[in-house]
Amino acid sequence: MELRKKTFISLMILSCFVLTSANAVQAFSFKKNSSQSVKPAKYQQEFDVERPPYSNEIHSVFTLKACIENAIKYNPAIRASIYNEDVYKSKIGQAWANYFPVISAGLDLSRSGNRYTGGGMPNQYITMGYVPTVSADMLIFDFGKTKATADMAKRFYEATRENTKENINVIIYNIKATYYNVLFAQAQVKVYEDTVADFQLQLEQAWGFYRYGTKPKIDVVTAEYNLGKAKLNLVKARNVLGVARVQLSKIMGMPEYTNYEISDQLTLNLFDVTEDSAIKTALEVRPELVAAKKSADAAEMNLRARRREFTPNVGIYGSYRYGIGSDYNLNSGQIGVGLNYSALNIMRVKKEIEEAKAEYKKANAQYEDVRHDVYFKVKKNYMELETDREAIVIAKLALDQAKEQYRQVTGRYKAGVGTAIELKDGENTYLNARLDFYNAMLNYNTTAASLEREIGLPLKLKNEKVLDIKEEDL
Repeated sequence: MELRKKTFISLMILSCFVLTSANAVQAFSFKKNSSQSVKPAKYQQEFDVERPPYSNEIHSVFTLKACIENAIKYNPAIRASIYNEDVYKSKIGQAWANYFPVISAGLDLSRSGNRYTGGGMPNQYITMGYVPTVSADMLIFDFGKTKATADMAKRFYEATRENTKENINVIIYNIKATYYNVLFAQAQVKVYEDTVADFQLQLEQAWGFYRYGTKPKIDVVTAEYNLGKAKLNLVKARNVLGVARVQLSKIMGMPEYTNYEISDQLTLNLFDVTEDSAIKTALEVRPELVAAKKSADAAEMNLRARRREFTPNVGIYGSYRYGIGSDYNLNSGQIGVGLNYSALNIMRVKKEIEEAKAEYKKANAQYEDVRHDVYFKVKKNYMELETDREAIVIAKLALDQAKEQYRQVTGRYKAGVGTAIELKDGENTYLNARLDFYNAMLNYNTTAASLEREIGLPLKLKNEKVLDIKEEDL
C-alpha cells in the first residue's frame, strides 16, 4: 500500500512538472506576441474569412475609393499575404527557441529477480521498482549562430511584409484599371446607343425620300444595314461592359455581387510629378525593391550563421531521478555546464558556407535586377503618361473635326443633296472619333495607375486639367 502511494505521488509530481513547463512555453509565446503590432480582428481568428456585407437585394453606388477599400478588405489574395507574414513571423520565434530549455521526462518500470532451487524449498528473490526521471538542457551561448539565424528569419519576415504591400499595390492597380475599363465600356455603350438612334432616324429619312421618289431604294437598304450593324455593335458593347463589371466584382472580392453602379468619370487632371522625382521615390519606397533588399540581407545573415558553425555551444544541463522499489529507494540528481560541438562535419560546413556565399551573391544580383527593372518601368510609364496626355489633345481636335463633318453631311442628306455613302462615312468617322477620344482618356488614366504601381505611392493631382470637356463636346 505504501509503495502504491509513493508511486502515485511521484507520477503526480512528474505530470505537474510537465504541464507547468508547457504552460510556461505558452505564456512566454503569448507575452512575446502581445508586444507586437496587433492586426485587425478579422485576421486573429483561424480560418475566419470575412464576408462582404453586400447582397444583390441591396443596391449600392461605388466610387473608385470605395472599390479600393472593398478590395483591401475582401480580396482573398491580400489575406493570403497577411497569413504568409504570420508564417514567417513564427520562424523568428522558432530560431530564438534554441535558448529555451529542452525538457525531457520519462518513467522506468522494472521487475527483476532470481530463483534458487535445490536441497529443499525454493529460494526466490524478486525486485520491483518505479524510476521517474526529469532532465533539462539549456543553451547559454553559441557564438552568434542562433542570433544570425533569427536575424535571417527577421529579414525574411520583413520581406514578406513588403511583398504584402506589393500585392496591395498590384490589386489597387487592377482595381483602377478595371474601374476605368468599366467607365470606358459605359461610354462605349452610350456611343453605340446614340449611333443606333442616329441610324434609326436615317432609316426613317431614307424611307421618306424613297416614298417621294427623291432617293433610290439602295439608300433604304444601306440605312437598314447600318442600323443592324449598329445594333450588333451595341450588343457587343453591353457584353464588354458586363464582363468588365464582373471582373471588377472579382477583384473587390465579391464576385457574386452585381447590383451596383459606379459614380466616377475618367479624370483629365494633370499629375504633379516629374520624371526625376518619380524615379527617386520608386527607388526608395517601392515594396518589391525593398523586399529584394531584405532578401539579400537575409542571405547575408545566412552566410554569417554558416560561418559560425565551427564554433562550439555552451550550455547547462540538469537531471533528477526518484525511484521507488519493493526493496530499494533511489534519489539522485546532477547539474553542470558543458562545452560541445553538435555533430560537426567540417567538409559539410565548408560546402554549406560556399552555398551561402553563392546565395548571397545571387540575392544581391536579383536586387540589382529588380532595381534596374523598377527604374526602367518608372521611366517608361512616365514617358507614356506624357504621350497619352498629348494624345488626348490630338484626339479632341480630331473629334471636333469629325463632329463638324458629321453635322455637314447630315445637313446635306436632309436637304436631299447628300448620298447615303457620305452619310455612313460621316457617321462612322464621328463614331470612331468619339471612341478614340474615350480610349485616349482611358489610356491616360490607366498609365497613371501603372505609374503609381511602379512608384509604390499614389500620384498627387494638380488643379488644372488636360482639357476642359463638356458633355455636349462629345
